[in-house]
Amino acid sequence: MAPSSTPTNSESDSVRAGTPVVEFRDVHVVFGNVCVLDIEKLSILPGERVFILGRSGSGKTTLARLIKGRLAPSTGEVRVMGHTPNELVSSGRRAFGRRVAMIDQEFHLVPRLTVGGNILTGALGRVPILRSLIGWFPRAELARAEEIAEEVEMSSQLNQRADSLSGGQRQRTGIGRALMQEAEIILADEPISNLDPELAEDALELLDECVRRRGVSLIVNLHQPALARRFASRIIGLSAGKIVYDGPAAEFTEDRAQFLYQAPGDPEVVELKSEDIS
Repeated sequence: MAPSSTPTNSESDSVRAGTPVVEFRDVHVVFGNVCVLDIEKLSILPGERVFILGRSGSGKTTLARLIKGRLAPSTGEVRVMGHTPNELVSSGRRAFGRRVAMIDQEFHLVPRLTVGGNILTGALGRVPILRSLIGWFPRAELARAEEIAEEVEMSSQLNQRADSLSGGQRQRTGIGRALMQEAEIILADEPISNLDPELAEDALELLDECVRRRGVSLIVNLHQPALARRFASRIIGLSAGKIVYDGPAAEFTEDRAQFLYQAPGDPEVVELKSEDIS
């Protein structure tokens, strides 16, 4: 199959019109002799807030890496905004990278940069490479970074170095960087795993509000069913690499959550269907 080209405006328009932003077809990811992900079919629409739940090792991070283009499937097809991420040539890969933002659990801020400097790194895909290497950003980008710092409630720390921030402040800065990217999909892989419960809820509330304002798609890997029910429009449950629940957040009951998080091999563990648990 020929490499995909740089995304065009017409393709972006078709995404906004309601075609899926993410499509999986017969996807398998195999490491050694172990199949870590086995998804027959999955579609995510523009503007959906999809939270993916499952035990550690269930395949959540692998799924996120496929969408971001950091990993290629062993078999099957992954299409994101009409493109196959791992087949993009270098110019197309840079353009695609702007359209899918990633918030990792370790934040991955640049320690020596300020809050404002880290938020500005979200604009690197729009700034010529040579200019970005010397830290030159257009006035419009600088103004945008200040606006986003205020939006994520970090304007008072705009000139503070990242290595002096608290965990909650680092998370807010990471969210700001993702927003600066102006992506159409925001991926968050266990974004609150390093925060205490109160800060974790605050961070998800902030992310949810920012995403709703922009109308972009949000895909979050999480371990907390209660928070997923509060902020998601849709929940996907993964177990041993397979989708065992896919439905509205309101229907993901506590019984279903307990069922999903039972250890593999427990006597009661079978595939979870919508009709299995009332």
